[in-house]
Amino acid sequence: MTESEDGVEQCTFSSDESSEDDIAETPTSFPNQHQRLPNREPSMRPYPQRLMIQGCWTDVWPELWGITISQVRALVDECREDPRWSHRNTVRDLVRDYITPRTAGQGLGYALMINARAPKEVNTLISHSWNENAEEFLETLERTVRHDDVMFICALSIYQNEDGAGPSISQQIGCSTKHSPFGRILRHIQQRGREAGFWWWPRGTFGFLPLALLLGAFQSFMLSEMVCGGIPCSDVLIVPVIGNQTLCTGWRTPQDVNCYPDTWQKDSLPTYCRPFFPLMMILPVSAVLALLLLRTVSRRVYRGRMVAVPNHQDNLYGRLWCVYEIFMACQLQVYVQLGRTLAKVGQCRSKEAQCSDPADDERIRREIESFGAKCCRQLGRSQDSMKAANEGYRRVDRAIQWTTSRSKREWVLITLRITLLGVSQLSSTVSLAKSLEMWNQAMVVGYLVAFFCYMALVWTVLRSSSYVTRTHLSMLVLLPCVLGLLLFAVSYLMEPGSDSHLIDVPASIGLYFIAFGFSGFFLPLTRIRKFGGNWRTTFLVSVGVLTWLAYYVAHVAYLSDPYWSLRLLDMQFPYASVMHTLAVNAGFPLLACYVWRFLLLWGVQMRIMHKEHSITENVMQSMVDVRANSLVRFHTGLRSVSCLGWMSRFGSSKSLASTGKGSDESSSDFPTPESDSDEEIGGR
Repeated sequence: MTESEDGVEQCTFSSDESSEDDIAETPTSFPNQHQRLPNREPSMRPYPQRLMIQGCWTDVWPELWGITISQVRALVDECREDPRWSHRNTVRDLVRDYITPRTAGQGLGYALMINARAPKEVNTLISHSWNENAEEFLETLERTVRHDDVMFICALSIYQNEDGAGPSISQQIGCSTKHSPFGRILRHIQQRGREAGFWWWPRGTFGFLPLALLLGAFQSFMLSEMVCGGIPCSDVLIVPVIGNQTLCTGWRTPQDVNCYPDTWQKDSLPTYCRPFFPLMMILPVSAVLALLLLRTVSRRVYRGRMVAVPNHQDNLYGRLWCVYEIFMACQLQVYVQLGRTLAKVGQCRSKEAQCSDPADDERIRREIESFGAKCCRQLGRSQDSMKAANEGYRRVDRAIQWTTSRSKREWVLITLRITLLGVSQLSSTVSLAKSLEMWNQAMVVGYLVAFFCYMALVWTVLRSSSYVTRTHLSMLVLLPCVLGLLLFAVSYLMEPGSDSHLIDVPASIGLYFIAFGFSGFFLPLTRIRKFGGNWRTTFLVSVGVLTWLAYYVAHVAYLSDPYWSLRLLDMQFPYASVMHTLAVNAGFPLLACYVWRFLLLWGVQMRIMHKEHSITENVMQSMVDVRANSLVRFHTGLRSVSCLGWMSRFGSSKSLASTGKGSDESSSDFPTPESDSDEEIGGR
């Protein structure tokens, strides 16, 4: 027996006994001579697909039936050009109407057919439902896998045509899950992972360290201003104070006595504030060193894993193949990741899961029940057939539940990171709280309550739908805005001119509800993805700019001063004033970009309707065009400079040839620009 990740004893997994003719090795190179064998009788072993290489037929096993996400995207884009294509098409429709016509008579799955010259070694097994929407499936994969991951997708990797030109589906799967393509790939990933040792997934997630250290430095600065009431330096505390009383308002009292700080003064540094300044110096340096270290070891990281893709159309755990694949991966200690989507994974009861093929259903159930009987023997329990079968199903269910809980823990960690960043971000509102005569602690409590309520609203609205509709948009925008306005109005009317701060918390909640509600207007901008390219960067830049503009205009209307964000910029205190000005101007845009990056990562976006572009889409298209044209002109300029350099070198070589050696001999030693490709010239 072995011990699983959650510390629970488990039985050693083996679906059947190994033998000398076990096909377990992955072909790393193709043999030079291998005659195509005549059609064989059906056997227990699965059949490979075959390629003609150097005049010989070569067996290619599932470990090399891989396809990249860019190739899947190219396939779906090509299908979209067909007038018969519908955005409601499922993966089953994609295979029936577009994959099988392309692979008919080839004897190869789509993945191997397009990579016949250089088959790709699989490092990611994709488990999904054929009833899932094809476009949603592609977008979930794009959010989950990397561009260099090579995936095994049964719909694209297995030869789906039953035309006799290649092995049938049942021949490729075989009569044993251990030797099926899924079992072989999981064992292949396990073998490669053991060879990688420490650098196997999820150790590759160390890549988040540089960004985490930078965020830690930023949060240290923000929290120091909130906790200490100022900005700690090496031996003093720089505190913002009200000087000339030029930025005053009458929010709480009729007189203009609530003023925004506009100058700095030195104060003694408390003991509990001394660690902040060294942290702010050490963390950025550590981030740079971590980035350089990760760049040097990135080639050693192996990201082999399994990805299970939930969907809104079908219960992932209702498919017995998906359930058993996850169970096999857990037993082989292959990391299982759930696709980044808000879709429900469904209830886990492997005994009720089904297969479309009765033979597959019977075979998988037989292996689960035999595994349960083996566990009962190892644990010395009763070997009653019914109890043994239930033990097998119970262990499968436990493996699925562990995978699902891992995804929930990831959600919790991401939410905690956003919460911490948001709380530290509120140091930029210290001055605003002073001008409103509100407790800064009330601003923190207001942010926390508003954030978790709004995230709960987003989760509730989007959990049952794959895309944001106009109805969802109105709920995500109008509901928090109306509620926020009501809370703020009640707070304003109940205690004008009062020194009590009991009403500060609902007033802060109202302010942040309004802010989160207006952030919902960014949802229509997610349609920019229809234009392709690096649309996420363009979207996040737009979110940051629009957030800063709204934050700035709101303060201008409140303080009646267009230069309010620069009032504390004082060169007598360069470190404190510059850092505070950056925090005030960039704090909330950074928080908005971080939150929206998280939402995009989990598929919060509006559906692209295949019709005339809306006003929003036209505006975003112009932004994409400006960015693309700028990059083209930049690369063209670099190419021109490189060409001029080669021309000067070529001219000097001809002059040298005229003085001594022959012209032909001399010019041959110097490459001309015409002999180089554009990529080489640009690289040089």
